[in-house]
Amino acid sequence: MKAFSYFRDMDDVKKARWRFVAGALLVAVAFFTTLSVGSYFFTWKQDASVLAAGSGEAVKNSGATLGMRWADFLVHRSFGWGVVPLIILLWAISAKLLVRKAAGLKALKWFNACVSGAFIISWVCAFVGAFAGADTVYQSGLGGSAGKAVVNWMMSLVGVWMAGFLLLLFIVLWFFCMSRRFSAILTGEEKLFGKKAGKADDDEDEKPEEDPIDEPFEVEVTPTTQEEDEEEDVDEPDEGQKQVLNPATETLTPRSSDEDDDNLTVVTDDTLEQKVKEPLPRIDNRLDPNNGGLPKYKFPQLSILGDYESSRREVSQEELNRNNNKIRATLASYKIQVKDVTAIVGPTVTLYKVYPAPGVKISAIRQLQDDIAISLSAKGVRVVTLEDSVGIEVANDTPSIVPLKQLLNDDAFRNSKAELPVALGYTISQKVKVFDLADAPHVLVAGATKQGKSVGLNVIVSSLLYAKHPSELKFVFIDPKMVEFSAYGKLLNHYLAVLPTAGNEEEERDMAIVKNAKGAAAVLQSLCVEMDQRYELLNKAVVNKISLYNDKFLDRKLNPMDGHRFLPYIVVVIDEYADLTMSVGAGPESKNLARGITTSVIRLAQKGRAAGLHVILATQRPTVDVITGLIKANFPMRIAFRVTSRIDSSTILDQPGADKLIGRGDMLFYSGIEMERLQCAFISNDEIVSLTSAVGDQKGYQKSYNTPYYLPEPPAAEGDDNGGGMVDMKQLDERFEEAARLIVSTQRGSTSDLQRRLGMGYAKAGRVMDQLEAAGIVGPQNGSKPRDVLVKDFNELDEILAHFLEK
Repeated sequence: MKAFSYFRDMDDVKKARWRFVAGALLVAVAFFTTLSVGSYFFTWKQDASVLAAGSGEAVKNSGATLGMRWADFLVHRSFGWGVVPLIILLWAISAKLLVRKAAGLKALKWFNACVSGAFIISWVCAFVGAFAGADTVYQSGLGGSAGKAVVNWMMSLVGVWMAGFLLLLFIVLWFFCMSRRFSAILTGEEKLFGKKAGKADDDEDEKPEEDPIDEPFEVEVTPTTQEEDEEEDVDEPDEGQKQVLNPATETLTPRSSDEDDDNLTVVTDDTLEQKVKEPLPRIDNRLDPNNGGLPKYKFPQLSILGDYESSRREVSQEELNRNNNKIRATLASYKIQVKDVTAIVGPTVTLYKVYPAPGVKISAIRQLQDDIAISLSAKGVRVVTLEDSVGIEVANDTPSIVPLKQLLNDDAFRNSKAELPVALGYTISQKVKVFDLADAPHVLVAGATKQGKSVGLNVIVSSLLYAKHPSELKFVFIDPKMVEFSAYGKLLNHYLAVLPTAGNEEEERDMAIVKNAKGAAAVLQSLCVEMDQRYELLNKAVVNKISLYNDKFLDRKLNPMDGHRFLPYIVVVIDEYADLTMSVGAGPESKNLARGITTSVIRLAQKGRAAGLHVILATQRPTVDVITGLIKANFPMRIAFRVTSRIDSSTILDQPGADKLIGRGDMLFYSGIEMERLQCAFISNDEIVSLTSAVGDQKGYQKSYNTPYYLPEPPAAEGDDNGGGMVDMKQLDERFEEAARLIVSTQRGSTSDLQRRLGMGYAKAGRVMDQLEAAGIVGPQNGSKPRDVLVKDFNELDEILAHFLEK
């Protein structure tokens, strides 16, 4: 069973190799068998005497001793002349394995016909040999030992005549099963000489009906109204007349219905008209290398992540009773009566649901938030309004760590139907909070230093790594601090989307994580180009979002020849957004970069959702000059860790509350509808390194050294295009000719094609492209689109190359 599964799951290339090997071996067996058996028919007497005498003399068989013994087994001891169909079967199967044109050969039909034919021929030859005095030919007769034994048994059982009749019946049944025409004739569906059953045979004037395939091609012609006016004087054909296509002149000529049908033979083929029995299988983007899949990719194991069992703390009953009594006492001192209090214990914060007595105003309790905090001697006390009560959130004496492993192992994440599921943390009621980044569609994360913001970003990224295959998701990391996302550089060959601007592999790895404002401006502009290109594809496919487009592509409803491709989600993670946009006191270049970054972020936030581009924006400076109204309007989902002031909380959430958090992952999650307090999951730096190593150590995409997912080239800045006239054509690049032939053959003038197909770095590819422009092979830059190719064939190219290469 294991061997069968191995061959069943083998790819097409390996199957073709094994088929060729098996075919070659079978050809050798067929040739040896043909040679040995054919020689045996003439040398069997001499070889039999040599073997009987044991003199050691060489046998006469062309297959030597082995061939003689093999032929003796097949002819003498088995089938006699019945071995011929078996030899034919060997050659037929060999042809099916080796020759592509013989792929349509039905192996099972040939096997049944040849094997059954071998037995019948063996019996018939044995029966005939018994009466012809040839029962000693080949030592056991013309039918071999097997045929002779069967025939002798039949004759002793039912007699000679009945045995002959049974053999004749076997022959008829064999032809009946193996020949459709014979069976049709035998059952009366077709006459032996062409007449169909049911036609009168005594009508001498009636012409025998021919097979439909031999009938002439007849077309009845009815003149149109316009033709009638033009052909008034033309004699019309008789009433019984028809028009027949003349194959010699390709014109329609009249003939009578009783004319001989020898004018045209039509051979039809309904192969292309057959109904498709079942649709083509849906493309599996994870497995199909042609569509960006990695068939052997394995998702990282949860065992990589830590359990942190020693960091879990239980809230004691004594602590719960103490806080309950203090809450009741504080409210009673302000003459607020309480019916009941219910404690809901969370990993970091416990929610005390207070049910006030009738007539008590909720606003009266909310105003006592600071007083309750003082009486409890606890930080992070918040008073919130619930559906049926007033909630008082109180920090536990000893908080617990929430391991990311526990969240990812929860059914809420495992069974999530979200496109981009993110397991963020635990609610106060000990439920795993999972949200869909595709519906978010962008997230604003803010918080003071060392309050859990960086860990929160790592949790979001790690959740997506466990949820999505590399063919379905790409990341762009922008890290001005240069230390937060460095571990994710190992994902280069699997999950990262980068600019095609590197000169070599080492430079590409250094640039995998964007670390400065200039690089951020370039990659964000490139993402805007990618977004516009995706919208063009969505428009061609007549869909309005990426999930519908990808479903249509995987269902084979979009033609890749029209530029369609599978579109992975792209998640852009920007840390320290304030550092990228600070321009106070900076020079003109820095101010232009800051404006460009802000403009690109807003464009992506406004239009990116339908195209599958999602932005996660993080900052530790939640001020109004950084988180502007335009940013807030396009980032409906917000995550606030502890901040230092009420103003900062209002800037992030449009309301206070983040200033009352206790830090260490304590956060407020706002999805645009309601506010939730969560304890963010925890993942350490060592876990991130192990996770990225588990992915990065696997085999990635193979395209020379250029293996990541490449974004489009960003638009060139003003003054960057030197023009073809400034290029020194006396010092051509050594790969100039190779690049020219590639571009002419593909009729696509793109720098990224030179990088991917020829393994050039960005700088080298750009230099070669400038030389191609100066030589008149490609046109000037056309924004983000490929250049026009001015040379249409290799003859014209050879003339140009001869001119420049001679210099």
